[in-house]
Order: sequence, then C-alpha cells, then structure tokens
Amino acid sequence: MVEKVSIKHEINYNPKPEDAGRIKVYVSILMSEDPIRDRRPILTFSLPAKEFRDSFPSYRWEQLNCLEDDERIDVSQVDLARRELSRLVTHLMLYLHNYQDCALSIYITFKFISRTRVRILEQCVLSEMTTTSRIFEDEKDMWLPVDESVMGIEEPNWNIFHL
Repeated sequence: MVEKVSIKHEINYNPKPEDAGRIKVYVSILMSEDPIRDRRPILTFSLPAKEFRDSFPSYRWEQLNCLEDDERIDVSQVDLARRELSRLVTHLMLYLHNYQDCALSIYITFKFISRTRVRILEQCVLSEMTTTSRIFEDEKDMWLPVDESVMGIEEPNWNIFHL
C-alpha cells in the first residue's frame, strides 16, 4: 500500500554543457524504513526542457507508463505523480527565466507503508474508536455543574522582558 508520493527537485545553475536545458527524472520505490538500501531509482529518463515547454498543457509524461504495470503501485498514484510533475515543472519554468542554461533534476519517490505499520495503525484506530465510544457512553448521563463565580481567568503578563 502506497502511503505517499513525494516529489523533490534540484536546480543546477552551472550544469555540464550536455545537461543544460534538460529535465532529468528519477523514480524510486521506498519499500522499507531503510531509505539508503531502497533509494536506487527504478526508472530514470531525461528530456529537453524545450520539449515540455512546447507542449506543456498536453504533455503526458508517457515515460511513466511502465509504472502502471508495476503491481506495487496503484494507477491512481502514477496519475498523481504525473499531475504533480507537470505542476512542478510548469511552475519552475515560468519562474526560471534562463531555464535553457539550467539543469533540472526531479526525484519521485513512492513510499510504502509496511504491513506491520498498517496493522499497528488499524489497531490504534480501532482502539481509539472503542475508547472514545466507551467514554461517551459512560459520560452520557454525567453532568458537571460549573460555578462561574469561582472561575478566574488571568490575563497573561506580556511585559515579561524589560529593557
């Protein structure tokens, strides 16, 4: 089960000549709590920024299509990554005046929730629901009168620091 999709980027303002004006995308799947072990990209591709710019309203990121066949990732998560990728690149290209001189690297990570963590979360939610309903049932007939004349609310002292 995918817990989240994260997209991060780096802009290199002094890239190698062959990287200037290019968008590089690295996709990885984080299957465990050990990010160092799982951080290898499962998909890497590069395209000229001009190719995206020339068709940005309809650019589909077809390079990500192979992820739809991966049984670990839901198609809706791939679609989310496409939308966020388009949004990010469009935003960056609008605000980077000299994007032809820069290199853009984008890192997409699909982070999975472990089965153990799923069970723990489910147990916590169930426990919280039963505890909450039990509290409400126990307190249904309970009424605590409040004597407002005894309640004193003190204003905070904002003049703590004197110079």
